[in-house]
Amino acid sequence: MPLEPLPSTMELALGTVQFGLRYGVAGRGSAVPADEVRDILVRADALGIRVLDTAAAYGDIEPRLAAVTEGLSFRIVSKLPPCPQELNTDAAAAWAARALEQSCERLGPALGAVMFHRADDLLEARGEAMWSACAPLAAARNLQLGASCYDVTTLARVRARFPITIAQLPGNALDQRLRLNPPAGEPPLELHLRSAFLQGLLLMPEAEAVERVPTAALALARWHAWCRTHGHDALSAALGIVKGMPGVSHCVVGVDSLAQLEQIAAAWAVAPTLHAPELHTDNPDATDPRRWPAPA
Repeated sequence: MPLEPLPSTMELALGTVQFGLRYGVAGRGSAVPADEVRDILVRADALGIRVLDTAAAYGDIEPRLAAVTEGLSFRIVSKLPPCPQELNTDAAAAWAARALEQSCERLGPALGAVMFHRADDLLEARGEAMWSACAPLAAARNLQLGASCYDVTTLARVRARFPITIAQLPGNALDQRLRLNPPAGEPPLELHLRSAFLQGLLLMPEAEAVERVPTAALALARWHAWCRTHGHDALSAALGIVKGMPGVSHCVVGVDSLAQLEQIAAAWAVAPTLHAPELHTDNPDATDPRRWPAPA
């Protein structure tokens, strides 16, 4: 049976990458205009969404986010940009501290957590120095410190070296590594999931999605056939499968219009928790956007 009886306690979080960059295979082709961003955020606040996900690398949105969220009740999670490879250990530590200070200055008291956007920065030789430079700054501001990873193995390696308390991983119908190998360990981890829709690939018509990412053709065929067989629309199915991922506190979704936010929030409210391990694929060319052809 695809339906599991236990309800999900996972909450929606709103991603902001579309507010600063052209993003996603199914996006509008440009960053969301500033006036629409404010409308989306006001509605998200009214819907009870309490967490925003941003990053210094998301175009110009991190510097603007404090202004466009004025008067709204969000906790913001941001990410430090990847550290320049040419920096030596001391320079990398100083760079990381400056990057953290900059995010604090930009986002103010709404900032609740900061992650290293490139988890490998912590695993390289400079990682100890970068962490040591950032940890006291984060503690002084009562910020969680963590890492954004591409797989549970990398997350485990980071946790073995550093006491992170927040992390982000991808997960969706085609990429269920998080369900197959859930993270474990101490300290307790606040886990955020991204890529619930694979940049919109799972919500596109099958032919259009295959044309965009041919290496995902077999996985997409299984996905659409499964949705038809079980009587689920793609949006509700994608969200329902995400709700079945273990240990996740927040599912980060991005939108490029107010209508999309309304659709996702409405679907989230009623989507059942689903279990479909047969949809998982081990083909990274299907599930890792870094391997996909560049958009035209």
